Amino acid sequence: MRHLKPRLILRGDSASIVTDPHGKLPRSVLVSAAKILVWFVEEWFASLFCDRKNELLICDRYYHDILVDPKRYRFGGPVWAARFVGNLMPQPDLWVLLDAASEVLRSRKQEVTLEETQRQRYAYQSFIKEQRNSVVVNAAQPLDKVIDNVELAITDAVVRDAANRG
Repeated sequence: MRHLKPRLILRGDSASIVTDPHGKLPRSVLVSAAKILVWFVEEWFASLFCDRKNELLICDRYYHDILVDPKRYRFGGPVWAARFVGNLMPQPDLWVLLDAASEVLRSRKQEVTLEETQRQRYAYQSFIKEQRNSVVVNAAQPLDKVIDNVELAITDAVVRDAANRG
């Protein structure tokens, strides 16, 4: 499993708990542009040289999260630039959106307001509709059901990919 936290080429266990993702001011346009370019280089470097082929890699966040919640990343650049870089990023074989009512999501993670949770939920729903090979899993179900649904989606994606290859 990999957590999105850009570090220049070096990757490690850098996951840290974020309690106030909107608490800091956006970075400048120049610094924001540099950051997304570093992400771009890192993702391609990892994709080509670090990630083991034929192994499941799960990312709890990916670059495209910046399009839904630019404040979290303190992105101060133009949205079109973030989208452009996002289109050039290595694309996941499967996008999984764990979705639930905004109130359920907010009760589990209270780092932003209910209104912001609702906005992000709708933005994620809109984003996921545009992605090929995507699935939405009802995260309001009991955990074992959520896990079963995600495992089924992964299995289906692997079978579909194998069928397409040969």
